[in-house]
Amino acid sequence: MFLMNIDRAMPSFKLKVIPALLASLASVSAQSSVLEEIVVTAQKRAQNLQDVSISVTAFSGDQMKALGVTSTQEIDNQTPGLMVTDYGGGATTVFTIRGAGQLDFNDQQEAPVAVYTDGVYNSYLAGVGFNFFDLERIEVLRGSQGTLFGRNATAGLVNIITAKPTDEFGGYAELTVGEYGKVVAEGAINGSLGDSVNGRLAIYSDNSDGYIENATGDDSHDTGNLSLRGHLDFDLSENTSLLLSARWAEDDAAAEIYQITAGITDAPGAFGEIPGQPGDGFIREVGQNGVTFENHLTFCDGLAAFNGVPNTPVLGGSDCFGNPSDNDPLKGSTDFDTYFERTHYAITATLEHEFENGVTLTSITDWQDFEKLYNEDSDSTPQTIFHYFSDVDSNQFSQELRFAGETEQSRWVAGVYYLNIDSEGRAGVEATGSLGVTMDNLWALDTTSYAVFAQYEYDFSENWTTIVGLRWTEDDKEFDSNPRCTFEPNFQGLDFDNCFIFLPQVQGTGADDDRSEGEWSGNIELNWSSEENLLVYGKISKGHKAGGYNGGVISFFDQVDLTYDAEIPITYELGLKTAFWDGKARFNGAVFYTDYEDFQTFTQRGPSLILFNIDAEVTGAELELVLNPAQGWDFLFGVSLLDGEMQDLDGAGGIQDRQMSNAPDLSYNALGRYEWSSFGGGMMAVQVDMNYVDDRVLNAIGDPGLADDSYSLWNASIEWRNDNLMVRAWVKNLTDEEYTPTSFDITGITGGTQRVASPPQWYGATVSYHF
Repeated sequence: MFLMNIDRAMPSFKLKVIPALLASLASVSAQSSVLEEIVVTAQKRAQNLQDVSISVTAFSGDQMKALGVTSTQEIDNQTPGLMVTDYGGGATTVFTIRGAGQLDFNDQQEAPVAVYTDGVYNSYLAGVGFNFFDLERIEVLRGSQGTLFGRNATAGLVNIITAKPTDEFGGYAELTVGEYGKVVAEGAINGSLGDSVNGRLAIYSDNSDGYIENATGDDSHDTGNLSLRGHLDFDLSENTSLLLSARWAEDDAAAEIYQITAGITDAPGAFGEIPGQPGDGFIREVGQNGVTFENHLTFCDGLAAFNGVPNTPVLGGSDCFGNPSDNDPLKGSTDFDTYFERTHYAITATLEHEFENGVTLTSITDWQDFEKLYNEDSDSTPQTIFHYFSDVDSNQFSQELRFAGETEQSRWVAGVYYLNIDSEGRAGVEATGSLGVTMDNLWALDTTSYAVFAQYEYDFSENWTTIVGLRWTEDDKEFDSNPRCTFEPNFQGLDFDNCFIFLPQVQGTGADDDRSEGEWSGNIELNWSSEENLLVYGKISKGHKAGGYNGGVISFFDQVDLTYDAEIPITYELGLKTAFWDGKARFNGAVFYTDYEDFQTFTQRGPSLILFNIDAEVTGAELELVLNPAQGWDFLFGVSLLDGEMQDLDGAGGIQDRQMSNAPDLSYNALGRYEWSSFGGGMMAVQVDMNYVDDRVLNAIGDPGLADDSYSLWNASIEWRNDNLMVRAWVKNLTDEEYTPTSFDITGITGGTQRVASPPQWYGATVSYHF
């Protein structure tokens, strides 16, 4: 079936060459599998992946290198149930697991998929777009992880573990070059610094010209990243160790350039009747669902009457202002040089001590500082119509203290946790040319969270184990916002400092509010295992994602919409993990049902995204199969099935059940790899992998203009390596597939929709040397 899929997705010459090459190598000897089982810490202790009663996909650092995964944007390629959405030129990276994610890009928000690095929570939406360098492993945990990882892991967890120091001297250097001026340099050095201290230092640099061509300025989706990470591991005594870690990253790149497509808000009464349209309030693009250029003219006339700005739409144009469109998502034009600047640094101290009775103490103390500046040309045209800007300055402190122990029949962990996030920011839109108004919002948010947690496992027979976990979390938030709205001097004869008086639908009074909430999360499980590599588990888990505040670009909502409540999911899950065929095959599967009380979803009003609560249900399954049928051969298959619905949501089209955003009904992945002995005492390997994603909506309201069709991504590589040297040639997006990671509505501002472009086909090569 794997090769049959290649037949449907590749040009004919590739179809003939790759299977023939693989077949010709079938009788050649090779080394062990690259997809061997790994140890994970999904339950905050070391366990074999197959022994963990969690739906989890994990790859070691070496496996990610071999599979060509280099960043967070690529880990969904071979991870069922995970969608990674990257936009803003890299300014925002969103993880969606089992239909739950956080697509609101405002910097005061936290996501329902928690991201941890070396045991430390990262609260920043704009700070999780990691480059994967010098890693020990990565784990993607599906389903609520509220007992051991806390309040914002209702959908799942991305757990990143970096490579730690050892006393053995060594290191590596790696260079990657590719199309679009791609140059990536990476390296690490490791070894002993004395009788009781080991050190490791890693560096990563990523620079490229960008794959979205800007006719009037810097190209978009370029990279300009420099990252450093250092570890010092001290053996303070026979039973005590201290790991000091420091990490720093800086980005300097261009902001997003969108593909703008002419569109309408099909809502008679707002901008006039639109002949031939149902008037149901949905966003539709011209050429879609019968929307014609004449419909767009009618809409643009109504928009001009609303904002007083003349417009001159053209046939085949992208908006109401006469800008042409060549329908090329990789080309654009801006009226100024956009920018995205980000600095993120942190210091972590991890202390571990083992008492004489075998109980271990772990203390993790972390401090982070995060700064971001972002300014984009939202209309992505040479005209000065609509700019979006945001900045944030934040610091975060956390402390976890936990104890763990075990007996012959039981294992337990208990601890306390403290988190404080102190953030200040600004976000706004500037329409100085055609629209003549600037709106922005100064905000400050202080979040303090306390938690106490415990989990206990007991083997009440040789085959049966029960697990019970409980966590109580207190969340306190203080929020201030100061929205402002000003006209340009003498704009259309107006000269007012405060334009809110002309916009009664806008909440312009600001906010000074605080909220406190306490909630429990937990899990209860029953596991059955055998010596024949079989684990069957059933579990019920309850999660908790704290409530919060809206208030991004400008507050296009009533005061009652300022806050949203906590999200409470209860998940029922059955899972199976097994190995068979004399260890040549591993199968992991899980089926689940999640009932959400007050699911946190979003919609768009003007230039703001608004979070609100709605009940929801998700039913689904994840299946993974790893095959190593013969020495040197690796096959990986994964499937995700989802049926996620938000219930009785009122919006365009009336009150109805609606599909969760970025939650495709079906997605699947496949990978084939073969290694064989080659010249110079080395190994050769060829690999082909693919990922299919079904069509999906990109907003809580399933607007036809804010949705995307199904797509398939293919990658391929060939490499040679020995004990020290590796050379790989690769191509990503082999068939040059176009899709939309996400999109936004600006029809009420410019008469268009924004679509983020996907990365195109590109080629490159990587050389690494280990010493």
